[in-house]
Amino acid sequence: MRRAPLTPCAEALAYRIWGYAKPRAWDVSIGDLALALDVDRRRIGIVCARKGWTTRLRASPPTPGAGASFEDLHDLLV
Repeated sequence: MRRAPLTPCAEALAYRIWGYAKPRAWDVSIGDLALALDVDRRRIGIVCARKGWTTRLRASPPTPGAGASFEDLHDLLV
């Protein structure tokens, strides 16, 4: 099953992402792209996922305090 094509606005964002990331050999993270292009990280992530580019991007460093800790995981399992 084929996905619906991106909207013209999303295609324009994809072009901006490509234009920024390609000269940098895709050594950028979603956060880097969001800052450079002044676009919400979620929009960058959605467009990159739809274009199949997420594997090209560098992983963002984890945000301190975000996500579950090992203690939280232990509490869930016990």
